[in-house]
Amino acid sequence: GLVGRRSVFAHNVHPTHDELVDLAAAGAGVAHCPTSNAALGSGLFPLRTHVEHGVRVALGSDVGAGTGLSLLKEGLQAYFMQQLLAGEGLPLGSAHLLHLATAAGADVLGLGDTVGQLSVGHDFDAVWVRPPTGSTLDVALRHARSEEDALAKVFALGTPTDVRATWVGGCPVKADPTRLPDPYTAAL
Repeated sequence: GLVGRRSVFAHNVHPTHDELVDLAAAGAGVAHCPTSNAALGSGLFPLRTHVEHGVRVALGSDVGAGTGLSLLKEGLQAYFMQQLLAGEGLPLGSAHLLHLATAAGADVLGLGDTVGQLSVGHDFDAVWVRPPTGSTLDVALRHARSEEDALAKVFALGTPTDVRATWVGGCPVKADPTRLPDPYTAAL
């Protein structure tokens, strides 16, 4: 009775079939923390196996062994880890990474009805990525072939310094007024 829909387990790098069946039956979630797994050398996260068993998975960060809190960095590492699993991994595109960092995270935390997506009835929680002019990410985004390609470039090259503003519940919580366009400056 200790494992339920509100349970979120970190890592789960070496699950057994029976453990995955139990997690799925209980509706529990798993936070995939790839930089921590890499730093510890604990193994590669079997995302495909979790998904096939119906276990809810979201992207997470673990600074106990990881290297920071950036879900952009965690997303890139998740992509790399799945590539390393040669045939066993679940290939991830940038849309998958965005889902794991947003809607899946909200769902695993039991907040999917209020946050995690830009929809009517959901709180406006958002990060505005706008790199400094001339930076590597700025140049890459100017040459993106599509929205998917631009998102991939954000995950591959983005850092916290590329975040101009963050909103939680519609309120700005991190903003650099010197980098915001005029209509936004007045709101801050």
